[in-house]
Amino acid sequence: MPEPEKRSDKFRWIYALWLLPFLAQNWLYWLHPQWDWWTISLIIWVLTLIAVAGSLCINLALRRWRRLVSLLIAPLLLLVLLHILAAVGITSDSVRFALTKQTYLAEIERTDLPGGEQRFRTFVWDDTFLEKTYSTLVYDESDEVALPRGEQSTAWQQRVQTSCSEKKECVDLDPGPDEYVSVRKIGEHFYILDNYLPNAFP
Repeated sequence: MPEPEKRSDKFRWIYALWLLPFLAQNWLYWLHPQWDWWTISLIIWVLTLIAVAGSLCINLALRRWRRLVSLLIAPLLLLVLLHILAAVGITSDSVRFALTKQTYLAEIERTDLPGGEQRFRTFVWDDTFLEKTYSTLVYDESDEVALPRGEQSTAWQQRVQTSCSEKKECVDLDPGPDEYVSVRKIGEHFYILDNYLPNAFP
């Protein structure tokens, strides 16, 4: 008759769930952006590390090899699943945008413009700076924000300058030498502009 320890030594997919608290902040931080997500991220990282280390030690001591392997592999399978979802366009940003799109459209519709002028608005998307990145949601009816830098029309540049000076809604496609900017489309006329500062502290 097999020992109880051996009978319980099975591959367990549930170990993949240990990554969920760590990953959830990328999906949920925007619900409470005023929270201190740096501290929350650190606490989650430390608790996850302690839990994984403790489980590794216990399974090593009890020689539960299948559990040990599942502890190492199951989280990787979860990451693979997330990459597959991202490849088909399902990301934390796309889900958030789908849930909040109508709010932004309602705000844009209230924008009064001279006849024929194309709308241009910006909204804070992520200012927690968790990955040394500030992200801005841009609504550009002309879609020129997605053009390579320097190919925007004079009218677009004037429109952006006016928006920045009058409404403090600014877009800088030509940042300093220690900054990087990328633009990705999230919806019709909607873009996310990421301003990455790799040398920023911490």
